[in-house]
Amino acid sequence: MMKLEKYGVVLNRLTHDKIEMIRNWRNSSKIAKFMEFREYITPEMQEKWFKSIDNENNFFFIIEYEKKEIGLINVKDVDYEQKKGEGGIFIFDDTYLNSDVPFRASLCMGDFFFETLRMEKQIVHILKDNKRAIKYNLMFGFEKQPNQEKINNQLYCLEKEIYLKKRSLICRLF
Repeated sequence: MMKLEKYGVVLNRLTHDKIEMIRNWRNSSKIAKFMEFREYITPEMQEKWFKSIDNENNFFFIIEYEKKEIGLINVKDVDYEQKKGEGGIFIFDDTYLNSDVPFRASLCMGDFFFETLRMEKQIVHILKDNKRAIKYNLMFGFEKQPNQEKINNQLYCLEKEIYLKKRSLICRLF
């Protein structure tokens, strides 16, 4: 099992035995309302999804903090030729929403993405009414891409050089 440990968090690669927990988290209204796909996820749908992402182009990790599983973070659709991929995160445990733990997890994943995988650009899609996620991603240096005003699931982009500059500033938070 792949494990990343840095900044006081542990990211454990998603394994089949954890997909039901993730499905339950994802189906909760507090998480689903911030996702583009909001339909109820059945066990069969979850199984099919896991089979589609359990490969070298998708890295989904359970965020663990102080031995407690609190959320999910990922980079998906990694394109090794174009050196880019798409990120995502959600925190299920409300205790950690307004803490530095999501930042720690994002830095751990960012280092893996930009340094270990040697990627150059990360994108994220954020629903335009998800103000918390927009603010969070702007702190990391993501920039909204042109012509997104009329799009509900807006595209943001982060270049490696910007991430590396922002990383030291964010580390001062903890």
